[in-house]
Amino acid sequence: MVLLSMILLPVLVAPFAWLGERLHKDLPKYLSLAVGAFLALCTAYLLVKYPGNGNGFAFHEFYRIYPPFDFNLHLAVDGISLVLIAITAFLAITVTLSSWHVERPGAFFFLVLIFLGPMVGVFASLNLLWFFIFWEFTLVPMFFHIGIWGAENRIYAAMKFFIYTHLASVFLLLGIIVLYLSTGTFEFEKLVGVHLSPEIAKLVWILMFIGFAVKMPVVPFHTWLPDAHVQAPSPISVFLAGLLLKMGAYGLLRWELFLFPQTSKFFAPLMAFIAVLTIFYAGFRALAEDHIKRMVAYSSINHMGFVLLGLASLTAAGISAAIYEMVGHALIISLLFMIAGYIHHKTHTWYISELGGLMKKIPGLMTMFVIGVLAAVGLPGTAGFVGELTVMLAAFDYYGWIMIIVPLASALGAGFFMWMLQRAVFGPLREGFENLKSLKELPLVENVPLAMYIAAFILVGVIPAVVFNLYNPVVNTFAQLFK
Repeated sequence: MVLLSMILLPVLVAPFAWLGERLHKDLPKYLSLAVGAFLALCTAYLLVKYPGNGNGFAFHEFYRIYPPFDFNLHLAVDGISLVLIAITAFLAITVTLSSWHVERPGAFFFLVLIFLGPMVGVFASLNLLWFFIFWEFTLVPMFFHIGIWGAENRIYAAMKFFIYTHLASVFLLLGIIVLYLSTGTFEFEKLVGVHLSPEIAKLVWILMFIGFAVKMPVVPFHTWLPDAHVQAPSPISVFLAGLLLKMGAYGLLRWELFLFPQTSKFFAPLMAFIAVLTIFYAGFRALAEDHIKRMVAYSSINHMGFVLLGLASLTAAGISAAIYEMVGHALIISLLFMIAGYIHHKTHTWYISELGGLMKKIPGLMTMFVIGVLAAVGLPGTAGFVGELTVMLAAFDYYGWIMIIVPLASALGAGFFMWMLQRAVFGPLREGFENLKSLKELPLVENVPLAMYIAAFILVGVIPAVVFNLYNPVVNTFAQLFK
């Protein structure tokens, strides 16, 4: 019942967070923090008890709901889903701490908790229909978070986010329906190795790929993300970049690459082309961007291009690298989004051209920002270095020297980040900032999650085996399907 409790408890506690604000304004955030701690403890239990082999899933929980339609809640985890559940628990705590002084905390943390339960369900469900149900439920709290607590154009961004992602879900649902009509099951373990005609397999693959590609997102399905990030409050940008984007990559890996290995080999060049296009397009857009949070948003898309490139290699090394890149991206980009939001809060501007010399006024916060930027551009000793390097090596191994262009994208990423630091963080202090009262260091409670991100991406950067050893046996087992 551990996995079911991780899904249900946040949802059951959510109404108490909403109503609890009437008793005491601080009760919602403490409830959210307690739920985050509960998820972390459950994750720790799963990690300790996890057998760590590639022979299948562990901690099976099966709940019969409507067997004739194969509508049964089947929960289990392997190393891949377990590492993403761990990220979910970690971000549940850091987002709560980062939102410590949010307005209308009852409603805000109600939506946070409503989001966390289905998110665990996405990574733990082995029934494709239940996976889709959890997938759809995560959209609702994000829609309201952006629409209520967002910036000036929040309604437009929230509607665009919902329409794009929900329309993509229609394609995903169509693929699921076609797959069910062809096989009679939604169960992952029954679908592995199932025989479909090449035409049906390709149809299902394309329909589901559209759904997953929009959520990642990759070019040309990406246009909803920069608007959503710019308008969303920064803690919600952490959920968007750290978890929602990972849903798309996880879905592509679990429900397409592993279920349709030969069809995936047919479409692998297309995936690689889209990945490289995404890497370069997002990199050039970030280089031209003056809005600091939009620049970070495009850098996030750039990194998801690396994730797709790793998956497109269809090798154990490439898939393992892609999963590691997901973990590193979640930690690094969360730090950058939070500090971009703090810069706006303290300087009252989003624009890099209107900033300058911030290191002189808030050296502590800017030092953490520089560390995050260095990790994002692949500084050795951080998760950013290991992720990009292993993806590029896997791409070289599978596609050959045509992938010589990919390292240029890393140089492009270093370019737009370093240029941003030069203009916004270093140099002379911007006129008018000398006596700006809001330009001061963060309180301790808001520094804690930033320090947690840094400690985490340095830990997995220095000791990548902490992550790799968790899921490599699973990846090695499934990678045999592509031979």
